[in-house]
Amino acid sequence: MESYIKTPQSTIRYRISGSGPAIVLLHGYLEDLTIWDELTVELENDHTVLSIDLPGHGKSDCNMDTISMDFMADAVRAVMHYEQIDKTFLLGHSMGGYVSLAFSERYPNTLTGLCLLHSTPNADTEEKRAARMADIQLVKEGKKEQIVQSSIPRLFANQNLEKFSGEIEHIKTIARSTSDSGIIGVLNGMAQRPDRNQVLAQAKYPVNMIFGKFDNLIPMEVVQLLQERHKKARTVILNNSGHMGFIEEPDNTAKAIRSILS
Repeated sequence: MESYIKTPQSTIRYRISGSGPAIVLLHGYLEDLTIWDELTVELENDHTVLSIDLPGHGKSDCNMDTISMDFMADAVRAVMHYEQIDKTFLLGHSMGGYVSLAFSERYPNTLTGLCLLHSTPNADTEEKRAARMADIQLVKEGKKEQIVQSSIPRLFANQNLEKFSGEIEHIKTIARSTSDSGIIGVLNGMAQRPDRNQVLAQAKYPVNMIFGKFDNLIPMEVVQLLQERHKKARTVILNNSGHMGFIEEPDNTAKAIRSILS
């Protein structure tokens, strides 16, 4: 079922289906809740599945100059409160993982578990911040298409580009529909987010991380450092994926998530 709620700064679209223990799915940058359609089918038979258009994306409007991860986390909590979900397992893809970490810091007692899907608790490097500021300038100059054409293919493993050409074009369409103000606000928010490794270290609920072996955005050396730092976290490596394991290896990703949930 697709619904909307209004908050003081935005209107939030979400979908909820299934029954059982709750799992909240949070999409990444330049995506929307529809990327979870296939995974939702896998989970809704025995879980209540809540997917949300994060502020500034999809059909969730927000015109703030900076859309922080904390602000988005509060929007997630508002939807949960409206749907009377007191406890949930939280799964965030890429930027959705950043939002999940902010949520975990703000509302730790509402979590039954956390999974970062192609995401890290690290803050942006100076180089990455500079790249986000450059993208903001492109949007202001009316050159959003340059971002779409350059960033979406990089989400997939290089060897998977031809195989998933249709999916890449579909995600480009979603990215193009993201408002200029939403892109600028979220880029500022991601650039300003703090390091949240301590959130994982102090978590009193199960922590899980899923990475792609051929991720162009999170190299394996970064993954290995995270594994060493967070030895209590369960880590899964998808051996034929880049940054989009739920599309590149849907069966293995669903199997990993089901194992985590059980």
